[in-house]
Amino acid sequence: MPELAHLTWLEAQEALADARLALVPIGSCEQHGPHLTLDTDTAIAHGFSRRLADDLGDRAVLCPPLGYGLSEHHLGFPGTITLRPSTLLGFLSDLVESLAHWGLRRLLVVNGHGGNIDGIRLAARAARRDHGALLAGLMWAQLAADAIAERVTSERYGHACEIETSVAMVLAPASLHAERISAPRSKPSSSPLTDPPGARVDRATWFEEWTEDGALGDPRLASHELGEAVVEVAYTRALRFAEDFAEEPPPEKGARGWKLPNR
Repeated sequence: MPELAHLTWLEAQEALADARLALVPIGSCEQHGPHLTLDTDTAIAHGFSRRLADDLGDRAVLCPPLGYGLSEHHLGFPGTITLRPSTLLGFLSDLVESLAHWGLRRLLVVNGHGGNIDGIRLAARAARRDHGALLAGLMWAQLAADAIAERVTSERYGHACEIETSVAMVLAPASLHAERISAPRSKPSSSPLTDPPGARVDRATWFEEWTEDGALGDPRLASHELGEAVVEVAYTRALRFAEDFAEEPPPEKGARGWKLPNR
């Protein structure tokens, strides 16, 4: 598994020449209730990426993780550090440009934080438009949404809940303080249309408006078995996509720059 940060430049030269895909783990530094550490999203994304890198072998290089994300909605809890959207987009643009310089124009962003999803979508469009690169983003919770819905029992969930706590047990056990798991302390809903996981209205809501302790869902229901089931579904789908994505031809450059869709 070529892990870029642990290679010398001579080894990196070889790995980049062989690779068809860069894996980029992205998470956050934000509260995760009383029982999970601030780096939980990053640790989960990194653990998921390592599995992909192991299975993809020389076809992929694993880039160092970004431990910050778009987390302004968690700033009501101490320790949260957030980026502005423009900062995240700038980081991804610079990463795309740097990797393209070494001939690698396919990037798979392995995301661990739901707040990053919109930023990654915009970055993917900019990467293709500005650099002729293919950038795709995936997140375990989206990949396994159907499996999660079949197994979850909390009415509102999605953060430091039974699902994320279970996934952390599997992919990021060092982030979990199991002895600190407690009963949920959620607040009344202002509108079901804005509540996760199935919000129908896009409204900026700060997390302290939903919960007193930062967890949304019941982490007491977490188990290693539940985590394994969710991760298995998400990982199987992620690996299938990554293998196909590694073979997808990058955009061609014409006389007027990278080819854009017909309008």
